[in-house]
Amino acid sequence: MKGIAKRKRIAAAVVDGVLLLGGLAAALAVRASGTVFGDYYLWSIEFLTIVELCFFGLFLLIEVISAFMISDSTYHTVLLSVSLLCFHLTNPDFTVFLFGPAESAVFRAADILHFLFFGLSVLSLFHFWNYTYQIGYPPRTLLLESGFTAVCLAAYIGLSFVDAEIAAAALFLLGVAAALVLLYRRFPWERANANFYATEALFYSLIGCVLICGVCDALDYVPSGFVSFQELPVIIVFLAIYSAFAMRTDRAALKASEYKLRYEQVKARALKEQIKPHFVFNVLAAIQSLYRVDPDEGDRAVALLSKHLRTNIEAADTDFIPFEKELDNVQVLVELENMRLEKKVNILYDVDCTDFEVPILSLQPYVENAVKYSRVNEKEDGYIRISTRRTEEGVLLSVSDNGVGFDPNAVGPSSCGIRNASERFAMLTGVSPSIESSPGKGVTVSVLIRSRTAPEGGEKQRGRRKHENHHR
Repeated sequence: MKGIAKRKRIAAAVVDGVLLLGGLAAALAVRASGTVFGDYYLWSIEFLTIVELCFFGLFLLIEVISAFMISDSTYHTVLLSVSLLCFHLTNPDFTVFLFGPAESAVFRAADILHFLFFGLSVLSLFHFWNYTYQIGYPPRTLLLESGFTAVCLAAYIGLSFVDAEIAAAALFLLGVAAALVLLYRRFPWERANANFYATEALFYSLIGCVLICGVCDALDYVPSGFVSFQELPVIIVFLAIYSAFAMRTDRAALKASEYKLRYEQVKARALKEQIKPHFVFNVLAAIQSLYRVDPDEGDRAVALLSKHLRTNIEAADTDFIPFEKELDNVQVLVELENMRLEKKVNILYDVDCTDFEVPILSLQPYVENAVKYSRVNEKEDGYIRISTRRTEEGVLLSVSDNGVGFDPNAVGPSSCGIRNASERFAMLTGVSPSIESSPGKGVTVSVLIRSRTAPEGGEKQRGRRKHENHHR
């Protein structure tokens, strides 16, 4: 992978070098040959500038619409599209197209504005990279870049009256080169993607345009057509970015559709596992026996079963519930289990915090596993412990027991309660529970509930249950 990344970087550097120096080399070659462009070529240049104007206007329209319709769109790309449009409107070819080849104050103003919008384009690209790839520029660095651009612009305006503005342009390009070195040193290259390489190519194309203008002005040579041709890669890059965005959006939509279908299948299996007919039959038989001995206990048992079934039905339409409510669901399950078991189940709560949410009925399969496979109720000191601990990353939730344990690889395909529960947990929270077990050592299921469902607040909690023992 490192070799592939290195080859990509080398290829990108070669392309950037061509975009930076290709147009300038062509301009110098034409100048050295003594060729002078005449009116014969003017129509093609005019046509090219108009076509480019339409594209840049279209890009601006797309970015403005995206800013209002796409939640993750940012002002950086809008600013970039505005700067590029104005950069094109003030380039020498478009100025000649509008006002003719005659020298006037209009051309000086257009040249100053051309440099201004070049600076804004560069700044917007740096801001875009900093935001998109989380490079971590401090605000003072970005402010310093903006101030340096303003100083160079002022120098450019002043020096333009003595035809020495190329010195200000050279100073600005040196500053851009220094900023680029800083960017490359801080850039997370493992996150470099096609979008970065495309915008990098756009960056070097812009610098190439300014180099052409500066060098040709120094040689007293009008670079007719070269700037417009140098802007073509900018348009191609934008079209490539939009095409990649459209394909990425389609892939994301397809992935979301597949995820939804997969989640519905997992949820259906989980619900099927949760409402077990034999469990309900055994509980009903226990309730029938209770009514013969103590009608009040029979009524309480019916209420517990009703609550348990209602919670399972609600799980079809609910994803997350408060952790305290999930503890209540676990307690109901344990009490129902104890009605039908000869040896009772002991459950311990070692809970430091409850101010977070978990998937509904996410703990039930692990408690059932402790009874079915780890057989904690068959030990004299057997227990199931539910504990929570707050960490810097969220809340560490665990369900453990001191039963006989089991070999996870030995569980048959028909015993898929834990697998379904873990898969559902992972799909909803993005974190897969870890299951540690071996024969004779019990089972421990741990999962980190991140800050999305475990907000950092430290000591503020809705409730606290510490080392509270329940033995039914």
